Amino acid sequence: MAATDAEIMKLIAPLAEVEGVFAAPEGAASLTAYCKLRASGFFTTEDTVVLFNTGSGLKYLDVIEGHKKRSAAPSRHIGGIIGPY
Repeated sequence: MAATDAEIMKLIAPLAEVEGVFAAPEGAASLTAYCKLRASGFFTTEDTVVLFNTGSGLKYLDVIEGHKKRSAAPSRHIGGIIGPY
């Protein structure tokens, strides 16, 4: 499952607001993948899904703030954090 930088950045704030988790981009990437798979019907109502956030958004304040100001490309490339798939 692939996630663009824009898709990842779009879900960082809602995750913090709803769940109280200030996720690093790699954590928000897992939420992005979950949303895509759920929308595709991949999961059933009986499935249990666990998402992992392995870092803090505090490490990426420059990227997150830069994205909010421009709503374009982040101030530094965040793709490939998990791996190029």
